[in-house]
Amino acid sequence: RDDIDVWQTIDVDSPGWTRKVGFVPAVTEEVAPSAANAVAIICGPPVMIRFTLPVMTKLGFGKEQIYTSLENRMKCGIGKCGRCNVGHKYVCLDGPVFSMAELDELPPEY
Repeated sequence: RDDIDVWQTIDVDSPGWTRKVGFVPAVTEEVAPSAANAVAIICGPPVMIRFTLPVMTKLGFGKEQIYTSLENRMKCGIGKCGRCNVGHKYVCLDGPVFSMAELDELPPEY
């Protein structure tokens, strides 16, 4: 589709790789996607997400335009065991995808 932009990046250059090289927050600043009529979907390790969210905000993305997934250990998958409880949310029931607005309601470690 020509109405979707996807940027793939790796941390360290590799022979044959023809796309972006670098850490996601830096590549995001370099690419500088427009927030107009857009949604940002950020998937990856928590540390990458933590440093990419402020970049998206700086680029003008609103909290309801930014979505990410949380990785938590889940046991039962139905919200009964409490293993994936984060504040008042359960990753297995309420997620695993959350908007940045929803993340702001969670404890500070998220």
